[in-house]
Amino acid sequence: MADLMEQKSRGAWSSKFGFLMAAVGSAVGLGNIWRFPYIAGQYGGALFLIIYIVVVAVLGFTMLTMEFTIGRYKNANVLDAFAMGKKKRSPIGWLCIFTPFLIVSYYNVIGGWIIKYLVGYIGGGSFVESGDYQGVFGGFTSDPLWSSVFTVVFLALSAGVLIFGVKKGIEKVSKFLMPALFFIVIFVAIVSLTMPGAVEGLKYLFVPNFESMQEAGFLNILNAAMGQAFFSLSVGMGISVTYGSYLKKDQNIPKSAVIVCVLDTCVAVFAGLAIIPAVFSVGIEPTEGAGLIFVALPAVFKSLGGFGIVVAVLFFVLVLFAAWTSAISLLEVLIAAVEEKTPLGRKSSTALVVGVVLVTSLLVSLSQGGVFGNLDLLTLFDNITNKVLLPVTGILMCVFLVANIGVKNAQEELLLNCKHHSWAKVWGFAIKYVTPLLVFFIFVMGILGWIGVTV
Repeated sequence: MADLMEQKSRGAWSSKFGFLMAAVGSAVGLGNIWRFPYIAGQYGGALFLIIYIVVVAVLGFTMLTMEFTIGRYKNANVLDAFAMGKKKRSPIGWLCIFTPFLIVSYYNVIGGWIIKYLVGYIGGGSFVESGDYQGVFGGFTSDPLWSSVFTVVFLALSAGVLIFGVKKGIEKVSKFLMPALFFIVIFVAIVSLTMPGAVEGLKYLFVPNFESMQEAGFLNILNAAMGQAFFSLSVGMGISVTYGSYLKKDQNIPKSAVIVCVLDTCVAVFAGLAIIPAVFSVGIEPTEGAGLIFVALPAVFKSLGGFGIVVAVLFFVLVLFAAWTSAISLLEVLIAAVEEKTPLGRKSSTALVVGVVLVTSLLVSLSQGGVFGNLDLLTLFDNITNKVLLPVTGILMCVFLVANIGVKNAQEELLLNCKHHSWAKVWGFAIKYVTPLLVFFIFVMGILGWIGVTV
């Protein structure tokens, strides 16, 4: 069996553009379009945005380049990439399996909600005619049959891409989906900005409100920004390690990471422009929470009259594309490990992973309807991954790079095809000291918030 594993050829990106679109697709997801607007709303808009951009430039870029570097240096799935020798498995590799497994399990459920709303608006939007948007949303998510059906549909879309592998599946689809996503988010943002009262939303997003900083507390805003950057850029999940392992040596990792960080942030800002001015226009607070796009935005679409149906369809296509590319990247981490560590081929590995994920996704979906009493698996999985697994994995990755690969070797891998090398020492210092401390801060704040301790 070992010989069989060694004979298997690994996938690789056929072009630099294809890798970039796939990497951006893994980063751009619900974290940008679903999570960023309401997190920004909760933490004061402009101040959060400023802090977030700084965090992405400092923490996000460092973590992303680290994961790409580990992936290309090791040229292996996450289990082998973090192995401590030929046979000894590192807990980091297993964390990089368990974390995306939990995340994609609830991601599929939210993806199903998106498809339901997209289908509903394509059909004319009659499903929200009553105006009871909270009731409509709650009624659907608690329906064990239809919520499960749409969860299966979303997962099937991802499986349909992944079964074809890296070049013919992930790369090919990403080249289409990501440019389309950028076009749609810009169009919806323009529509939002032309609505009456949208200027108040612009002020909220771009004019600093120091009162909000005093209310929320600077440490809480900083923690929210770092947590958002971690989730949005998909670091600590093993995705960038897996995608980095498909990289050729002629790819400029720092340049690619900068492009991913910039485009990911741009989508988040445009999502904020698409949502916050619009909700201000209809008199809704942008702090509505996670239900913002399913409860608050239908009121916005209704205010636009017949044109609102068109905008709603485009908006949910946008959210679907974002969720789809991220779900694909999460599943690829699992499929790559199964394919390379078992005798199974690509199709069989995909079928096995999708089958297991389907079971947990259906359990998450059923938990939304109270099937398991007060146990909400979506919230539980989200808390476990974001507050514990992601920061812990991030810290361990830094330790692994320093102890196992070595900063000097990592710098040499990182700097291939780079013209300027002077900043590499700063990067090495950040990996050794700054990044672990910042991520540990996210971990501590997350745990305190989870148990209800106010800072």
